[in-house]
Amino acid sequence: MKRYILSIVLILSMVMLAGCNKNKAIVADDVKANTVLIKNDGTVQAATIENFDKDYYNLEELTTFINEKVNEYNQRNGADSVVLGELKLIGANAVLVLNFKGLGHYNSFADTNAVVTSTNSAKNGEITLPDTFLSAKDGAVISAAEALKNEKYKVLVVQENTEVLVDGTVKYYTNGTLNGKSKIQTSTEGDTIVVYKP
Repeated sequence: MKRYILSIVLILSMVMLAGCNKNKAIVADDVKANTVLIKNDGTVQAATIENFDKDYYNLEELTTFINEKVNEYNQRNGADSVVLGELKLIGANAVLVLNFKGLGHYNSFADTNAVVTSTNSAKNGEITLPDTFLSAKDGAVISAAEALKNEKYKVLVVQENTEVLVDGTVKYYTNGTLNGKSKIQTSTEGDTIVVYKP
């Protein structure tokens, strides 16, 4: 009996650890900076954190305003293109989490131009590549050809100052700061390019 229970505990532990390896969702309580999560199923989550410390600020009014903007966008672009995930007052900050049906909707709604493509498309001129990348493993400088060698990897280009989470593991990057195996802080200027394993 003890062996049986121990086996179940070990299996559950392995399942839980496996589940922790991927970024499943952005949760408002965990947000410390503006954040974008690029998921492998094509959906996107974006969190915005704003100072909300004035007496005349009203969370109810802000919620109404955001819902109006989301509804207007969805009327033009299809139901559930954007969905309000969370809007919470945490300390002196308002944290907003929006869910997007796809990267195109995120780009349109947030007025940005992020791109996710294959390594083959990147090599064939879909994006402008730098000459070199940094290895996430050891910080070594490698050529773009080396960084894009694996056809199973994806390439993400971000042109805004935000923290980016990928649904996978960052392998190579340029013009950003690596903050974890799946997390990178983009640059305030120019494109941040991330090569990652989904």
